[in-house]
Amino acid sequence: MDLDVLDGLTFIQYPLDEASLRKVVEEWPVSIEFTKLVEWLTKELQYFCNLEEHVNAISISEDASSFLLELSSFLKELGCSYKTLTEGNVGDRLKTSNDRYLLLEFLISEVLAARITSAKKPSGNNIELTLNESDNAASMRKMLMALNFPKPPTNITAQMLFTKVQNKVKELSDKCINDPLFSGLLSPKQWTILSQLQDDLKAEYRIRRQMLLKRLDVTIQSFQWSDRMKGKENEIAKLYLDKRKALVDEPSVALSDLLSARAHLAVLEKTSNANVRKNTQSSLNKVIIGRVPDRGGRPQDQQPPPPEMPSWAPRANQPQGGFGGDGGRGGGRGGGRVQGGWNSSGDGYSGSRGHQDNFQGRGRGYQDNYQGGGGNYYQGGGGNRGRGGRGRDRDRY
Repeated sequence: MDLDVLDGLTFIQYPLDEASLRKVVEEWPVSIEFTKLVEWLTKELQYFCNLEEHVNAISISEDASSFLLELSSFLKELGCSYKTLTEGNVGDRLKTSNDRYLLLEFLISEVLAARITSAKKPSGNNIELTLNESDNAASMRKMLMALNFPKPPTNITAQMLFTKVQNKVKELSDKCINDPLFSGLLSPKQWTILSQLQDDLKAEYRIRRQMLLKRLDVTIQSFQWSDRMKGKENEIAKLYLDKRKALVDEPSVALSDLLSARAHLAVLEKTSNANVRKNTQSSLNKVIIGRVPDRGGRPQDQQPPPPEMPSWAPRANQPQGGFGGDGGRGGGRGGGRVQGGWNSSGDGYSGSRGHQDNFQGRGRGYQDNYQGGGGNYYQGGGGNRGRGGRGRDRDRY
């Protein structure tokens, strides 16, 4: 029996020669080296048979009783059929060398059987599968999975497979894809113009994106000025930069997008449409803003400003007698006061009893430019010259 055990240990590659084996087995109570051998065999069984426990080796001979208890429990879990190893007083078990050889033979045979079983029926935990497929094969597999195709049989040809794929794609496109938005033909010159227009629009929207991103950066920076955010700059920067990296200023629209555009893009739906609102509504829409002060801004409520110049109207007729009057004896009462001199009464160019004009008067005497009716040069009534004779006053000129 010892030779069978030695051959089994050699087969499972446990380093132990014949002399050492006999010394380990024949020593009683069980030696430390014997418990180490049993521990190694039970660990192998635990690994291949998915057992919960194994038998631990001892460090001193006084722990032999605890070793025997653990071994008895392990053999029952393993289903050992040798009654001498599982029945009777625990202290009397393994008392003979034949029982110890029997134990080693049983454990070695179980280890060999477990290794053979594991090699023929590998479990998912002990093997790793690596699929080396080409890029074309990977793309084909993803396409078939997207179209909900079952796994193709091994005898199917490439022509048959692509025919089925083409029919499936055409069936789906007829259901969910509209007519193309542009279906005309362009000359080489028109293609050049269209390409230049696309470049101009791309540059324009690049500038717009840069402006919006700069405004976003400045807004986030302004939030850090608050006293509540003191000491949280690094936390804010980390949260913001993770999302900011995904925002680029380079537009991703190309001419291919124009050619692949469909007719439904020409149908513009209002932002209040139910189909649009189901994708744009949020909890902010339920916030009701209270009454706020009137800020004005309604041009129709403002009064128009007054005109800068009055409206044009024809000049009214001037009153008659502005330059003359009805005055006997030196002017009388008929003179008007339009441009009549400096004073309305007293001395000056006009008198109180009769207003004189600049050039002529009516009376008993002819008055000159500076004299009223019958007086001195500056008085309107009575003076040194008398009442103004007809001839003498006329001869003044």
